[in-house]
Formats: sequence, C-alpha cells, structure tokens
Amino acid sequence: MIKLKDLLSEAFADSHPKNKFVSLSQQDLAEFAEDIIDIITKAYKDKGGNLEFKDAQSLKSSDLTYWVANDIDEDPNIDIAIGGKKTSYGTKVTVIGQDGSKESRKEAVLKIIKLMKTRGFYAELDLDLAQKFGLDYIKDEAQIRKILNKEIKYNADGTYDRPIQGEVHTKVLVGIPKV
Repeated sequence: MIKLKDLLSEAFADSHPKNKFVSLSQQDLAEFAEDIIDIITKAYKDKGGNLEFKDAQSLKSSDLTYWVANDIDEDPNIDIAIGGKKTSYGTKVTVIGQDGSKESRKEAVLKIIKLMKTRGFYAELDLDLAQKFGLDYIKDEAQIRKILNKEIKYNADGTYDRPIQGEVHTKVLVGIPKV
C-alpha cells in the first residue's frame, strides 16, 4: 500500500544537483535518513555492519556535523554519502555509504582519496583499505596519540589497536590533520 507521506516526500534529486557532492543540512539529514542508512548498511555489510549507525535514529542523533552526498545515476536517490565530525585537527571522516553499484563504489573511493589529500581532513582506516586506496598513513606515535586523544596500543608497523564500540580494532591514521 502506498502511503500519502511517500507520495509527498521529495527525492534527493528534486532539490539537489546530480553528479555533484553537496553538503547536507540537518534538514536534509532528517529527510533522507532512511536512504542514507540504507547505503551505509550496504557499504559495511561485508564488515559486519557499521559500528555506530544501525538505523535512521542513530544517524539523526549522532554528533557528526559534516555530511556530503551525491546522486550519480538515473534514479533520484542518494548514491553516496560521507560523514564526519569537526575536531580541533580538522574534519575526521568516520562513515561512508554507497549504494553498492560499481560506479558509486568508485566515486566514493575517489572522494575519500581526494578528502584525505586535503589539509584538514583525516580518518582512521583498516590498513588494507588505506593500502588499497594508495593512502600513506601517519606513523608518528606521538602525533597519532595527540590527534586521537584516545587509548591506543601502538604497533611497530605504525598501526594501532584501540577499542571501538567495545571491540578492539587495528587501524591506521590517514589524511592531513591540522597539527
């Protein structure tokens, strides 16, 4: 059964340009939360899901203030979304979503690479992902500790282990944080 609300709601492309990353307002985030959660879920399905975002409510109540999205195909829905939070070292990119298509995966990776080569953007990634993206990672233990300001166990290869949502994960710090 089609609901009146569904007929009245706008698609992303009704108010945003196609093939261009645009900043999302809080209103956009609320309006397109279900679509964004859907593509985040698709992007993290092989990793067991995203640790922070499980549903639209978790997205709406998060502390992320940086959101960009892009619609790159013929349908009017969001195909790629990237989120992060402002810190004293710049914007820490913490989540990415894509609709699973080859094109959206490629464009999402290209955007992440571009952001990580832009002063003031950084992220924690799994080592294999950083290597796959061709991104150098910060190996200076003191700098990593200063930027993260979290409990870590530094490893000799420049990776570090830290608890995230109750589980220990091995990560690397990529990008160009403001230090």
